[in-house]
Amino acid sequence: MATRRKSRLAHTGKTPGGNTRDVKIDRIGRVTIYRRGKTYSLYYRESGKTIRKKIDGNLTVAKTTAAQVEASLAKGQRSPIGFDRTSPAAMVVAYLDHVANTQKLALRTRDRYHAALDRFIEFSDDSSITSIDAFDVAKIEDFVRWLRGQTRTRNGSSKGKRERYKIGGIKFVLSTCRTAFRWATRRRMLPPLAENPFSEFQIDRLTDREQEKGEVTLLTPAEQQSFFAECNDWQTPIFTMLATYGMRAGELTHLLVDDVDFSQGVIRIRSKPWLCWTVKTRRRRDLPIIEETEPLLRKLIGKRKAGFVFLNAGVFDGTDKPAETFKSPQALRRHVEQIVEKIENEDADQQDRQQQRAVVSFCRSMGQIPEKRLRSEFIKLTKVIGRSDLTRVHDLRHLFATFRAYDRASWQPHSRHGRSQPKTGHQELSCKEENPQEFEYRHRRLYRFT
Repeated sequence: MATRRKSRLAHTGKTPGGNTRDVKIDRIGRVTIYRRGKTYSLYYRESGKTIRKKIDGNLTVAKTTAAQVEASLAKGQRSPIGFDRTSPAAMVVAYLDHVANTQKLALRTRDRYHAALDRFIEFSDDSSITSIDAFDVAKIEDFVRWLRGQTRTRNGSSKGKRERYKIGGIKFVLSTCRTAFRWATRRRMLPPLAENPFSEFQIDRLTDREQEKGEVTLLTPAEQQSFFAECNDWQTPIFTMLATYGMRAGELTHLLVDDVDFSQGVIRIRSKPWLCWTVKTRRRRDLPIIEETEPLLRKLIGKRKAGFVFLNAGVFDGTDKPAETFKSPQALRRHVEQIVEKIENEDADQQDRQQQRAVVSFCRSMGQIPEKRLRSEFIKLTKVIGRSDLTRVHDLRHLFATFRAYDRASWQPHSRHGRSQPKTGHQELSCKEENPQEFEYRHRRLYRFT
């Protein structure tokens, strides 16, 4: 009498020796469902490789997922649950290539990303983490503890004083990793159904009891008068324009003669990719030339047809001369473009850096003021008036924004109400965004404090 063959579904899942074994449960097309203990896995071949994926769920979930995988394979598409296990170093290299050659971010931004992700790689090596999908919230907590014990130079520079990470630096490293992991998910380097661990971790809740929450106390009206009284002939127009218009330091140092249109009465703040420089927001905005700043601008420009409006101290006082003189803005631009065209490198990132170095070197020879020089001059002046706690030229932009907030609330910024100063903050301003007469009026009110 023939014996009846037992169904695989009735298999105990144990070997004769009592060990757990895989049991074939079902097959949907090219996808086989196996059970091991109480968990289910899918087996299939994709791109010549055998794939095994564990399924979180019961048999119904496993069959549904198997059907989805089979449908994708039948269409010649990648499995929806597949991903390429990637090491931290490989992910970082690929992501930095993406921001350099696809997004074309500024070199300074790329360097900051590079410095942040180098820390991610170092932690992964120290913790023996070989794949980015091994990261979870617990690992990120370990990462934060590790960062608090590390030292670094500013923006990853090879030179400079090494200090421990402040809370802002730790948040930047984590937010950079969060962005990189989002990109890695899109590139199927992480399980498609898994959450981004850096998004689950509450980065904004990080605090440091030893560091006070940053609230800058701005210059009082009396300190403003003392500040500008200490300025020399070269410093006065620079810091007057920064305080009056709330310009960024880079916007001032890259302001060209053709950006100042006296006929239209506007100063055009715009990106200049041909000078390897862009406005932070990449948005153009026009600022009004008011009666008080027009004489300053006319004196600075003189009879020049091209070049930088604000020149370094040596060129300003006549000690030095610009390397070349151009008869038109177009001639200046053609000359810079010729400098860039001569530089070729197979490595796109190195080519960008070499081009930027060449352009910056030419700009310096034309009398451009380095942004760092503005900071050093600002520190000298604030130290003289007894406000050595103010070390950033950007604080003048905060001062401008705060006065604008006062003005919109019908306050008199120069009056002594004895009220506490508001928190700093600013937003982009353009005479296109509000009534031109009202916009000019605001800047004339603000100019009185310089």
